[in-house]
Amino acid sequence: MKTLFSLLTLLLGLNVMAQDCTPFIPTTVGSTWEITSFTAKDKVQGKSTYELLEKTNEGADVNFKIKTTTYDKKGKELAVNTFEAGCKNGVFQVDMEIAIDASTMDAYKEMDLEIDASDLELPNFETAEAGTELKDGTLTMKISNTGMNIGALTIHTTNRKVEARESYTCPAGTFECLVISQTTQTKMVMKIETSSKEWYAKEIGMVRSEFYNKKGVLKGYSLLTAINIQ
Repeated sequence: MKTLFSLLTLLLGLNVMAQDCTPFIPTTVGSTWEITSFTAKDKVQGKSTYELLEKTNEGADVNFKIKTTTYDKKGKELAVNTFEAGCKNGVFQVDMEIAIDASTMDAYKEMDLEIDASDLELPNFETAEAGTELKDGTLTMKISNTGMNIGALTIHTTNRKVEARESYTCPAGTFECLVISQTTQTKMVMKIETSSKEWYAKEIGMVRSEFYNKKGVLKGYSLLTAINIQ
């Protein structure tokens, strides 16, 4: 399963006027972007495309609805899903449901799912410094079929912090980024621990993510390969 931070795809921001919330990609409805996943040996594993469907204002808060479509390495569509993000009390948050690979969700489409997820927060781009610690995130998904409890998937994201500021060049361009690291524990039948680093650009979003096993060996990475700002 992809960790959160293939996720990541996928983080949004909002207008600067909404308190101190940092925009992490353009907030114009209709904007699209693409993140491609690779093995550690640079072979394409698949890709996900994203589109900002809705943007609504509630006072100083801003809410977003995002469509994501997942494809395999041959370009075959695997799943379509939506998730929400927003700015609440000056802090950008994204629903932890994005930690679940969309193709995994498609596998359970005929079953009853009960999802309890916290929100992940991102720091202010202008003021965050190396060493800034971020809140943990947790998701629990209970799975049942015809009234029988099959099991539960849990994802815990911990040790989140800002590592550095640096410039990064990806296929979509060159951007100034915050580098954020975290540890993720995924448990269903067995527990798997991974770590990741992610590069986030103001008004763009995630431009690179790297995934490591518990021994620190690189297992794969993702890149922002296209973006279309409306």
